[in-house]
Amino acid sequence: MRELLTKALGDTLLVQSFSGVRTVFGKGPEISDVHASLAVGYGTCYAIHVLKPGKATFLLCRDPRPTGAAVARALVRGFLAGARAVGCELEVVDLGIITTPLAETAVRSLEADGGVMITASHNPLDNNGFKFFTGTAIADRPNSAPIGALLSAPAMGTVIESVKAFARGEFHPEAVGMMSEEAVDRALASTRGDAIRVQAERAYLDVIGEDWNIIPHCLKPLTLGPALLDPNGGAACGIDARVLEHFGVKVIEINAEVGYPEHGIDTDGIDSASGRHMLLRVARAAARERAHFGVAFDYDADRGNLVLPGHDETAIIAPQQVAAFNIALALARRQMNNAESKKLAVVLSDATSLASERVAKTFGAEVHYVETGEINVVSKMSQLRKAGYDVPVGVEGANGGTIFETSTCRDGLQAALSAALAEFQPEVSREWMRIARKAFGPLENSGESLLHQLIDSVPVNPNVMLKLSAPPMSHGELKAHVEASFVKKAWPKLRDRFASYKFVNFENLVVSDKRSGDESGGWRVILDAPDRRAFVFLRGSKTESGVWRMIIDADEQEDFDLLLPLAKALMP
Repeated sequence: MRELLTKALGDTLLVQSFSGVRTVFGKGPEISDVHASLAVGYGTCYAIHVLKPGKATFLLCRDPRPTGAAVARALVRGFLAGARAVGCELEVVDLGIITTPLAETAVRSLEADGGVMITASHNPLDNNGFKFFTGTAIADRPNSAPIGALLSAPAMGTVIESVKAFARGEFHPEAVGMMSEEAVDRALASTRGDAIRVQAERAYLDVIGEDWNIIPHCLKPLTLGPALLDPNGGAACGIDARVLEHFGVKVIEINAEVGYPEHGIDTDGIDSASGRHMLLRVARAAARERAHFGVAFDYDADRGNLVLPGHDETAIIAPQQVAAFNIALALARRQMNNAESKKLAVVLSDATSLASERVAKTFGAEVHYVETGEINVVSKMSQLRKAGYDVPVGVEGANGGTIFETSTCRDGLQAALSAALAEFQPEVSREWMRIARKAFGPLENSGESLLHQLIDSVPVNPNVMLKLSAPPMSHGELKAHVEASFVKKAWPKLRDRFASYKFVNFENLVVSDKRSGDESGGWRVILDAPDRRAFVFLRGSKTESGVWRMIIDADEQEDFDLLLPLAKALMP
């Protein structure tokens, strides 16, 4: 077992981070012994980390990837081994194919002790992986994430290190060898899955209805939309259309046969067959079906890319513009409907465009930053609420994924709901437009639909993300080199346009001018002028030596054009 696990951990394609574990498992339905050992090892260490003597329940959830069932069996074997090692009687409830937002709701509604989502999200179909949830068993521990969310960064870090120690032979849960295939069969034979899935779906509806202050369509006709949904054979098939229709959105669903994607999984990429953006087909389908907008989901449906109906790339809404749009409407809705006097706050990850910050500050909201990673945004939102803040929305990363209200993850369905409600609640839209005109000046009237006008009213910064390489060196060494290079080479060419600069580091929930720990978090140099800002963001891969991602973002095009070549030249 340990030899196989050691081989699995040496896989150059393996990603292990606080966002989850993933690698290329194959085209399925079988997986190799090496990959099975990876899932067993992680299942064992997660269970040991979470459980204590007594009784407990874990939820087992997955997207429709071909290897999903095989990975699930290996994880269950690990769960049972870990439970035996700590003296716990564990029930595993298999919810089958389900979206990540619904899976997290299931953990909360059942008050489960833990669980897992088996998915590789937007990665290709031959990839797979798993994300572990915070359950009631560890919700009261220091620095724990909210129930149903992914494990907090420190907790997932502990599990990752435990798996490495397991491979080195530093502890020996002999129970792994005692877990037969028959034991796994018995664990998966529970008949409670269907009932719990229904319970979770109802809880999901209740939470969304309460968060958005909307009532089900059984009390009114389908008046919103129509919206075109493209789940592309993923976990969103059927369920997301049902939920939207529950709230009065007329839905047109395409590519909705579970497990049979019609195009690439990463909808924010380029279609290799046509050389065009993947979302163009969704925009064209929306135009063909006379839908007001379209949404393309990734395979576990925590991401939803928005498009307007159209026949060229201008109909595709950039992820950062979607994020700013969601913030604008969420805060406008809060301003109109919320009589509370709590301080208003928005949480953004370090890779988020300054346009989102500009929108948030037009409402007087405090903007709090965290390191890239959905769980960091969720944890900070929870932390701020405990401190007395009202936190209606957060944004995770360069993909513009939005976390709404009490959700504990990004949710493509709620992004679709936000777009549908933009047209149905014109008073909220007018409130945002009033604020936008006051903050940014006269707005162009495109003469298109209200949704078009709303999208056009949101500020958009020139923004680019680059994948760069650097000589093998530590994260701290490279950042020190970049800082020195900026001061010596870039700043003399920028000082005529900016008044000052500042180096900022992002480590989990902490933002500081100093680096600590392994120095592998995000880094920015922020450039300030009286009426505008810009930044260069840098973050190294924690799994690929020498691979770095750089984002350049500016409030004005002239600053961006000047900054782009200077930023590229900072790398050694």
